[in-house]
Amino acid sequence: MISETEMKPLVKFRTASDHYAADACVVWCYDDRFYGLLKEFGKKQKFGNIDLVKVAGGAKGLAQGTTPSAERDFLIAQIKTSVRLHHTKRIVLMLHRDCGAYGGTKAFPDAITEKERYAADLRAAKEYVRREAPAVPVEAYFADFDGLYSLE
Repeated sequence: MISETEMKPLVKFRTASDHYAADACVVWCYDDRFYGLLKEFGKKQKFGNIDLVKVAGGAKGLAQGTTPSAERDFLIAQIKTSVRLHHTKRIVLMLHRDCGAYGGTKAFPDAITEKERYAADLRAAKEYVRREAPAVPVEAYFADFDGLYSLE
């Protein structure tokens, strides 16, 4: 048994103990410059509950060709767990401009080439996730410093 001296309350907060259904499972980069945009997107979409998978590069790991990788396996396992445990209604894949996982903006000769790479990776990630989780709609978005763009 853990004594009170081993675990001291730090923040008093009452949270709902009921299980929930997730409006979306969002695969997002942990770059904090875009966190406000993510919150605004969630409000606009009227997300009540989201399962947020926050990793360096966001959906980049899901676009890695046909060769299995630990990163890709981890990400798809997180998505499938969200669907299984929280009956997720949508899967949202996101990438953002100047992502360090890609080497940042400086890794590209120009903004158009950078956006084309992100669009190609989003398409590949979306296709892979659709195959792995066919019962749930998959959406893809690109975040830039002036807003969020849908890839359809």
